[in-house]
Amino acid sequence: MMVNDGKGIPAENLSKIFDPFFTTKRGQGGSGLGLNIVYNLVTQKLNGIIQVENSLGVGSKFVMKFPITHHNEEL
Repeated sequence: MMVNDGKGIPAENLSKIFDPFFTTKRGQGGSGLGLNIVYNLVTQKLNGIIQVENSLGVGSKFVMKFPITHHNEEL
């Protein structure tokens, strides 16, 4: 679990945070790829889900859940 105890995410940006190239730092070095890469890794490669819990002025919490599988192999 990653916790950001900063300002939180403004409501108008919340639905876009996992979109490719979305950044609030355009022209200041932000590419907008960070959370999109995380989203794709979690959902596509690891078959998990990622959610954000946000409280403006308090911070944001990213919750990632992954399936647990057990492989029985015959020796």
